[in-house]
This record gives sequence, C-alpha cells and structure tokens, in this order.
Amino acid sequence: MGMAASQARYLALVARKSNCEYEGQQINQARTVLSNQSANLFNQMLGLSVPVPPSTQDYTKVQYSYSDGSNDSVIDSWQQLSSADPDYNYVVTHYYYTDRYTGSMKRLSDPQVQFSGGTNATIAQITAAQNLVTQTKQAYEDAVAARQDMEAQAATLSNYTDRTTYTGINESTYNAETDTYSFRTRDMTAGEYHNYTGYNSLDPDDQALVLAGIQRLIDEGALDLDPENPDLTEIYYDAETGDIAFSSDLSSLYGGTSGGSQTILPVLHLTGAQSIGNIANEYDDQIDALREAEETAKGAYDAAVFDYESLQRPTYIGNSELTLLTSLTKDQEAEIRQVVADLKEQGIDADIVNCYSEDGGYQGGIYSFQLNGTTYYTTYQDLLNSYSSGTGNNHIDGQAKLNYYNASYVSTRIEETEKALLETDGNGRFTSVRFENDSVTYTLNMETVTDEDAYQDAMNQYYYDNAVYDKTVQDINAQTSLIQQQDLQLELRLKQLDTEQSALSTEMEAVKKVVDDNVESSFKTFNG
Repeated sequence: MGMAASQARYLALVARKSNCEYEGQQINQARTVLSNQSANLFNQMLGLSVPVPPSTQDYTKVQYSYSDGSNDSVIDSWQQLSSADPDYNYVVTHYYYTDRYTGSMKRLSDPQVQFSGGTNATIAQITAAQNLVTQTKQAYEDAVAARQDMEAQAATLSNYTDRTTYTGINESTYNAETDTYSFRTRDMTAGEYHNYTGYNSLDPDDQALVLAGIQRLIDEGALDLDPENPDLTEIYYDAETGDIAFSSDLSSLYGGTSGGSQTILPVLHLTGAQSIGNIANEYDDQIDALREAEETAKGAYDAAVFDYESLQRPTYIGNSELTLLTSLTKDQEAEIRQVVADLKEQGIDADIVNCYSEDGGYQGGIYSFQLNGTTYYTTYQDLLNSYSSGTGNNHIDGQAKLNYYNASYVSTRIEETEKALLETDGNGRFTSVRFENDSVTYTLNMETVTDEDAYQDAMNQYYYDNAVYDKTVQDINAQTSLIQQQDLQLELRLKQLDTEQSALSTEMEAVKKVVDDNVESSFKTFNG
C-alpha cells in the first residue's frame, strides 16, 4: 500500500506541475497581448497632431479704400485688362455697406394662436364688424366731446350773456347817500341818466331778483363767490333796464368817484331774452339734448362691440394681443409694402401678398402684434392655418409654425465690378482710382486690416482641436495605465506559479526517491 500511495502522490504532483506550466503559458500569452495593446496606444499617441494656435498674420492683408462723400468703399480685387485700353488699365471690384430697408418673412415655432369663441366668421365679416365698432366709437366720443364742450361754455361768465356795453359815456356821478351810480351817454339828451344802485340799497323784490341771477352764476362756476354766503357789495342793479354791473367798472367811468376816464361800461342782463336765466336755460336744454345723443351713440357703440365680440376671431399669439388693421397708417403702409415688394422679388409665396388688390390697394386681413418690443404683422389666413393645425384645448398644442412679417434696416453689401484707371507711386503702391462710371478721381488709402471674425473662428477651432487632443492623450494614458496594472497582476501570478512549480519539483524528487527505494526493496525481497 505504501508504494501505491507514493505512486499516486507522484502522479498528482506531475498533474499539478503540468497545470502550472499550462497556466504560465496562458499568462505569457496574455502579457504578450497587453504588450501589443500598449505598443498600439503608444503608436497612436505618436501619430497625434499637436494643435497649433492660428497667427493673426494669416488673417491680415493690405487693402485699398476710398470715400466718395457718402460711403466708405473698399477695393476687393483688381485685374489688369487683357487688351489695351487708352483710358483704363484694370478691372476693379469694389464694395461698400449700407443700411437697406428690407422686408422679411419669419416663422414662429409653437405660436399658440388663440381664437375667441363664438360664431364662425370670415375675415370680411370680422373686418366689417370692427369697422362698425370704430365708427360707432368715434361717434360716441364725438358726442361726449360735444356735451363736454357745451358744459364748458356754460361754465363761463362770458357765454352766459352778451356782455352788452354802454359806450360814449360822457358824464358819471356817484351818490354815496343812496349808493347809486348815475351816467349818461352822448346819444342821450341831458337828464336821461341810467342809475345803478348797490345791492344793499335795493328793495327786497329787486334784491331777490339779483340774488337769483348771481346764485345761478355761482352754481355754474362763472363767479368765484361763496355759494353759502356770497359777498354782494360789488353788485349794482338798474331796475329800469334789468341789468347789473360791478362797482369796479362803474367807479372807473368818466367822472366817477375814482376820477376814472373810461367811457365803456359792460353790463349783464337779468331780464329779457338775453337774461342770465334764459341763456342758462338754453344751455341746459342744449346739454340735455347732447346727453341724449351721447346715450344713443353709447348704445350703438355697445351693440357694435357685442356683435364684434360674438364672432370667432384671432385674439392672441401667446401673450401678445392681436390688432386687426382695417386701415393702415403711413408708416404701416410703407413697412408692409416693403415686405410685399421684397417677397414678390424673391418669388416667395406668402399670404400677406394676397392682402393687396391687383391695383395695389389694401384689402384688409392683416394683424399687428408686439414681440420682444418690436411690432410684427401676420394675416388672418396665417393665423387660421396655425390655429387649425393645433390639438387639445382650444387647438393650443402642436400648432404649425406661424408666418409673420416686418421690415427693418439691414446692413447690405453693395458690390460693383467695372473698368478703372489705377495709378501708382512708382513703388507698386496704388495711389488713386477713377472708375468708368464716375468722372471723379479718388485718392486711395492703404491700410492693414485683420479679418477678426475669421481669426476668431480659427481660434475657436484651435480651442476645440486642443481640447480633443488633450482628451485623446488622457484616454491613451488611462488605457495604458490600466494595461500596466493588468500586466503587473499577471506578472505577480506568474511568479506565484514559478514558486509553486519549484516546490512541486522538489516534492516530486522526494516522492520519486521513495518510489525508487520501494522498488529496489521489492526486487531484493523476491530475489531472496
């Protein structure tokens, strides 16, 4: 049994050693693969091009320029004439920039066009309804203005009565005892005086008449007196004519108490057709009639607004309110016509073109709205197309792009190529130019210019390329580091296998010796 066990042990050790040798071979092959991967990464790094920043010199050139008094122009290129010309020696391309009024059509994504609920209507019906609103609103505002104007007239003293004046007064006296001013005019015989008595010296009936007239003036705002307790000491009354006058006017008459020399006395009527009361009543009647007209106009306006708002019509684009243009202002007309003209020139099919008749007259259907502080225009058909394409509540979701229009000043390059006479200074530098379509010879300026936009684009490309380069190097280094770690692990395992194989060899020798000893002992026994 001992010999058999030793032989089994020996066979097991041989098998383990064989496995170690096989695993070592596998590890060596894996390390070879890793070595090849590392070499490939190194070669990849060697093949990378290091980005180089651009030089401003690559984007700098010498150019010639001149000014014709209106525009600053640049000579872009020049080429000598292929055939002789006695007047010109080059074909020159030159250009300048100018702000040109240009119409454009844009498309608004997710416009969120909103229509009001109501009866279906065409743009013609909507326009007619809004025109009626505009007309009735104007009529109502005119009625309000007329009523306010009449009330303003009624509130002024000069409009309550014809301030009749006595002229040519050549004598005036004042009786302090009766508080009476007396005067006569040139067209009166001696002794025919007009007598104006102070309010406090009047009999009660006359006082009541005067107080009523004065109170009416106070109520209408024509006299600045206390309505509760007016001071009437300035008021004088002529009972014969029914007129009143003021002491300041009476005292300044020719020969009056103040030594005045005025020969004109303004008076106000308390009785007769031109009395304060009659004229005030006439104003009241006119104001009442104007108020009735105002109410009628307001009713017509309210009815027109109701009819207009009952129609289904465009109201908003997002949060921007739409305004239907039934007529165009001068500025609107100029802007929209520019849009139409430029769209036609470019062959662009847009609905705004259809808003004008063949003779060029505006037919309606254009709406205006504000977007980021700028006024734009669109049309009923454009709005309807976007609205109809939407889904969900009030068609607000998923609407098609909305066409909208405006005109603005756009910087435009104006370029022309023509024959020219270029003169030099003898050193190859151009000094002047005269074009075939211009009799003026212009002095040329030579300057060095850098295309900043192109240089900045190149710098941006450099920054991008540099970032890609750095990222690629980092990725290669990271992969190389990972390969090195994997190789180090394999190397450690290979050393373990070497140690194990050495131990197995030693143990195999010991077991083999035991087996050999057992064999030798057995042969000795049988040979006895």
